[in-house]
Amino acid sequence: MLTYFYEIEMKSLLTKQQYDDLFNELPKKMKHFNEETIHTTRYRPGDLRLRYSDKTIEVVCKEGNPTTISRREVQIPLSSMNHLEYFAKMFELQGMKADPFWIKYKNEFEYFLNGFTYIVCLQDIKDFAYLLEVEFLSKTNDAKIHEPNLRRIYDELGCEPIEPEDFSSRIQAYIDAKK
Repeated sequence: MLTYFYEIEMKSLLTKQQYDDLFNELPKKMKHFNEETIHTTRYRPGDLRLRYSDKTIEVVCKEGNPTTISRREVQIPLSSMNHLEYFAKMFELQGMKADPFWIKYKNEFEYFLNGFTYIVCLQDIKDFAYLLEVEFLSKTNDAKIHEPNLRRIYDELGCEPIEPEDFSSRIQAYIDAKK
């Protein structure tokens, strides 16, 4: 079933020590609801991704710049790895170029604030960075409502969201180093 929503999020780069501290602290404060290792390949132009884990196989289309606070996302679940390979071939036939793939280890927690449920996601992206991502998934682009809550969660966790330009340059440096 096709899933369509707005991902309203902020990211923070973490040191290994911050990551380890949050890894130990978050389960004591929040409900842990997901742990997953996700393998992702992004295709350009645009932002089409093929992802798989032991829980899901899917095509993901993200609209716009990956560092903006809100962007539309479409997820299409696939029934097998063969289907994922078919999409990879189709993207290549259309002239799309694959970025180097990445592996993300993630742990997700629920955080309740002002009547909303936010997702706090601790990530270890192999050979790239440790990240904290706080997000709200919405059917409408209501980032103005959620941005103050996202910032409050970051404050409570003692972290600072990364500037979008800095995160974009780090992504590009990772891609360039892996080519």
